[in-house]
Amino acid sequence: MKRVLLLLLTLSLLALRADEPVSKLNGAFRQVKNKFGTMTDWKPRDSVTVIKVFRDGYWLGAYYNDKRKGRRWFDGACGGTYALKNGKYEETVGYYSWDSTAVGKAYSFDYAISPKQYEQYGKMTSDKYKDYPINEVCDRITAAEPLKNNALEGVWFMQEGYWGGTSRFGEGNYKDFQVVKIFSYPMVVYAYYNPKTRQFDGAGGAMYQFDGKTLTETNEFWSWQPDGSRKGNVESFKMTLENGRFVQEGWSGKLREVYAKAN
Repeated sequence: MKRVLLLLLTLSLLALRADEPVSKLNGAFRQVKNKFGTMTDWKPRDSVTVIKVFRDGYWLGAYYNDKRKGRRWFDGACGGTYALKNGKYEETVGYYSWDSTAVGKAYSFDYAISPKQYEQYGKMTSDKYKDYPINEVCDRITAAEPLKNNALEGVWFMQEGYWGGTSRFGEGNYKDFQVVKIFSYPMVVYAYYNPKTRQFDGAGGAMYQFDGKTLTETNEFWSWQPDGSRKGNVESFKMTLENGRFVQEGWSGKLREVYAKAN
């Protein structure tokens, strides 16, 4: 009987070790080195900035250049959902600007997470990237000051959107689109994409602070203005939160967005 109990306890501990809560990865990270494709040596990431943001089972990655201004300043973005199962980091691609054939595919990576770093090792396969090795080491992005109010922390999906012109969320060019916004302090990131057509429209990201009423964003990247001129811009938005939703208003009355928290 004691042996049976010991075996059950051992199996339970292994199960706990194998499947970890997705919140273990919550945070924002900046890539410091990589080994992609046929590369045999690690390459420091010194020109293009690569960030990966995790929150509660959702992720977003983006490539942009802090030092280069011009047409190729923004290189692309991707994202989707993830789980930590059987000792692996498993991600499903919901949008991928470089190759739409990757959308919907799931990939499994070895991973390591610490208070300072995130690492992942594995391969992806799509029409463009065949059995393509992806090995990355990222440092955690730390905040200059504590978050004043954490009510926005989490994953949100747009329900309504108006930007002062003729475009509205869910209509015209944005029919059947999804917009996800991920707050994982100190970063907020968001992406516009069509899950039916696998079309990627754009993405943005910023360092953020929230005091309970006002959201302040310091821009990191914004694909709709890919020359990098928006980098460093500071914008403030009025925020109203109620019953698992928030309303974001700004741009001198031209912007109004309504989001609901992901389940």
